[in-house]
Amino acid sequence: MCRIPSIFLALALASSLALADEHRVVAPPAALLAVPAAPQATDTTDLKFRDFFALPVGPKGLAPSPRLLALAGQRVRIVGYMARQDEPNAGLMILAPLPVVLGDEDEAYADDLPASALYVHLAEADRAHNVHWMPGLLSVSGVLQVGATREADGRMSFVRLQLDPVLSQAVVAAH
Repeated sequence: MCRIPSIFLALALASSLALADEHRVVAPPAALLAVPAAPQATDTTDLKFRDFFALPVGPKGLAPSPRLLALAGQRVRIVGYMARQDEPNAGLMILAPLPVVLGDEDEAYADDLPASALYVHLAEADRAHNVHWMPGLLSVSGVLQVGATREADGRMSFVRLQLDPVLSQAVVAAH
């Protein structure tokens, strides 16, 4: 019996456990998971990252889904992972459907940000504050904005969320 495959299996298992540990879901501050129970919560629609673009992708590439376009300007709630960046951004964070790490010096022109990334902007009063990375799944709510816009970090965003003021203050207070 050959022992090489079992060594490879052990190495693969060890590396997958290390990756799983690096991206484990850790409970973020409770204030971020709590969606305000105020009256505005009744007019909040749940949105999923898979609702961003029409499927299947057509010959002209990604196209916004009818649901995304219908929710533009409406209050939505979405759950995702905050993208981890080398430097915190002032007034905004990026939410993605899976854990991602952005900003390595050797990846200046190609990073791991999925097309369905959501730029989450803090409330006007909190925009001067840096947003530091928070692990685990985050639930955020606010007003959805759709359309191409150049962001402060130089990237183009297509979908944005103007964060509710209560959650914006919770993000700032988390650090």
